[in-house]
Amino acid sequence: MREMKDSGVEWIGKIPTEWSIGRVKHAFTRKNEKAMQDDPVVLSLARSGVRVRDVSNNEGQVAESYFNYNPVDIDDLLLNPMDLYSGANCSISKVVGVISPAYVNLKSKDGINPVFYDYYFKVQYWLMAFFAHGKGVSYENRWTLNTETLMNYPVVTLSYEEQCKRADYLNDKYTKIDAIIARQQEVIEKLKAYRLAVITETVTKGLNPDALLKDSGYKFIGSIPSTWEVLKLRYIGSCQNGISKGGEFFGTGFPFVSYSDVNKNIELPETVSGLIESTDNERKNFSVQKGDIFFTRTSETIEEIGFTSVCMKTIENSTFAGFLIRVRPYNNILYPAFSKYYFRSEKHRRFFVKEMNLVTRASLGQELLKRLPVLLPPMWEQKQISEYLDDKCAEIDNIISGRMVTIRKLIEYRKSLVYEVVTGKMEV
Repeated sequence: MREMKDSGVEWIGKIPTEWSIGRVKHAFTRKNEKAMQDDPVVLSLARSGVRVRDVSNNEGQVAESYFNYNPVDIDDLLLNPMDLYSGANCSISKVVGVISPAYVNLKSKDGINPVFYDYYFKVQYWLMAFFAHGKGVSYENRWTLNTETLMNYPVVTLSYEEQCKRADYLNDKYTKIDAIIARQQEVIEKLKAYRLAVITETVTKGLNPDALLKDSGYKFIGSIPSTWEVLKLRYIGSCQNGISKGGEFFGTGFPFVSYSDVNKNIELPETVSGLIESTDNERKNFSVQKGDIFFTRTSETIEEIGFTSVCMKTIENSTFAGFLIRVRPYNNILYPAFSKYYFRSEKHRRFFVKEMNLVTRASLGQELLKRLPVLLPPMWEQKQISEYLDDKCAEIDNIISGRMVTIRKLIEYRKSLVYEVVTGKMEV
């Protein structure tokens, strides 16, 4: 068992007796020169690492000139001093290029392994240690770690050989844990695809494999049970675009259903987080009632148009966003629990992709939406289908939830492992 001593730094705790505490400036030099290049390789830093940006398609923020950008060499350690809250925003560059001077670029001195300290700095983000030293207007706005504070920030000091050994150990463990996480995520994506396939097959074919079929009249739908109807959406319900108001009306007031509420949920949350100052007349015209179907009507791509969410319980005094279209079904034509599955299936999406023209931003209009063909089983069969899908999707979702719990545990284990290794509490 290695002998330990107090590091004098609260979050680090005890370190091996042969280690000491230094400062970032003792281990690294901050690179702050200007690239002065006409056509450089422009880099960006994300939690996934350093990557080359495609500035030709206006990816991210595009600078007028990259002359003032900071040159980056292989093995430079890049840190984001502006995002101290959301994750481990630091990484080693494996490519030569330039990066915005808003990032901190550190070049390791002799006897310093940048990979070891990349892991060390990741811990600072995870533990919110950097965050505690930030300054700015508010936690949410321009909360930044200034360069002087960073260069005087405490780091553990240990032999180069020990740094390399620990960096190699973490690389190996990280790779193995990431591989397990990737396999779990792959299974989750397959389960989601299977769930969507089950929904699509059930809401277009029904539950009776021996049912007599007829041509739906639409090639992308194919055959359907002979007892089902096909009606265009204009005969199913009335359409209404959402409310449009200036930013000063948001944040207080009455419940407000957002684009995100619809895009992310097959059922609308019973309690939404958005608030808006709305009038009695607006709350009447843009109300949110049980059975209402909401379509997303704008996106960057056609594939993301027309995602739906169904209101399963009236949200009193609420309104909904202008980027949404509400379809309010006529009486006794659609069972809400059937609607939530039917309109999340794949069939009608093929209709949108086929009919829509993409200019600079995809937009779903009411006239196109009203032409959408809708399959209508008898009401008793809609209820039967929804009950079956409730049970089937719950089974699949339980498996997905279990996989997600496993991923979260692996991520927490990985963080704990890195902390134990970079502070010397674990032998490697």
